[in-house]
Amino acid sequence: MKNVAIIGVGLIGGSFALDIKTKYPKSVIYGIDKNKAHLDEAISLGIIDKSATINQLKETDMVIVAIPVDATLNYLPEVLNNIGENTIVFDVGSTKEDICDKVKNHPNRRHYLSAHPIAGTEFSGPKAAVKGLFQDKTNIICEVEETAFKLQEKALGLFRDLGMRIRYMNPKAHDKHIAY
Repeated sequence: MKNVAIIGVGLIGGSFALDIKTKYPKSVIYGIDKNKAHLDEAISLGIIDKSATINQLKETDMVIVAIPVDATLNYLPEVLNNIGENTIVFDVGSTKEDICDKVKNHPNRRHYLSAHPIAGTEFSGPKAAVKGLFQDKTNIICEVEETAFKLQEKALGLFRDLGMRIRYMNPKAHDKHIAY
């Protein structure tokens, strides 16, 4: 994994960045965040290497969407419009049905994996990012069959490398039993 873009460089996105840097030291981590202060802070803390724009996603191997669900609903189709042919995109939202419905007919749907890592703290922002946040945590994957196999393997490999336990659910069951 060479180039990773993280949209939302707070607790979850920043923690993914720190763990990716540890497991894949040659990776370059790009950050996208509507809050420029968060981008500057994430760079100064060594969480990300550079800031980026959505137009640069074609150059990435992986895009992690770590923003609130309501923002993901609006932004994910645009993300999928701007990726390369070998890019996998996953989100980390706490609800899945609306997000999966939003992109079900998108031409790049096969590049998207719906994920919900059950991890976090009460803190937010780049300073809240911690190494090892996902170790031994459960990650719920929805609609894995809708994602191209070679691309889902990239994301599932990352989840395994970070020590996550993978569970599969359909989006409706997830939202009924797991969402918060």
